[in-house]
Amino acid sequence: MDRLFSQVREVVPEAFDILSTLLNQVDDLYSKGARSFLFLTVPPTNRAPLFVEQGTNAAANMGTYISEYNTQLTESVQTFKSKYPDLDTVTVMDTQPIFNVLLDEWQTFGFVNITGYCAAYENGTPTPTYQVEGCAPVSSYL
Repeated sequence: MDRLFSQVREVVPEAFDILSTLLNQVDDLYSKGARSFLFLTVPPTNRAPLFVEQGTNAAANMGTYISEYNTQLTESVQTFKSKYPDLDTVTVMDTQPIFNVLLDEWQTFGFVNITGYCAAYENGTPTPTYQVEGCAPVSSYL
């Protein structure tokens, strides 16, 4: 796993810089009195249209990177907890199961498209129910 981590870190160093920055900010919050923390893992963004369109290798590679990042996040939170014994609630919420259910059962939840998007919405919309002619309402895309 250490070899994989070093390979991932070389390919996607920005992600681990983000993790380092996050942990520094958490230490800062602790120093200012915060004692309860909620950490969210990265959802399965390898299933997002950007990676799906690039093919199975790109999606699989991103899945590996996400998994390793989430592992490092979980391990870092454990270190954080042992560093500060006076913490209250510290939780790592795994977002993968929730998003996988949404992606696997998309029709049940009323989504019309989980593998693409309407280009008219790529920079955001003024309301959650906004709709452009030729596209489904923005709220129907996952």
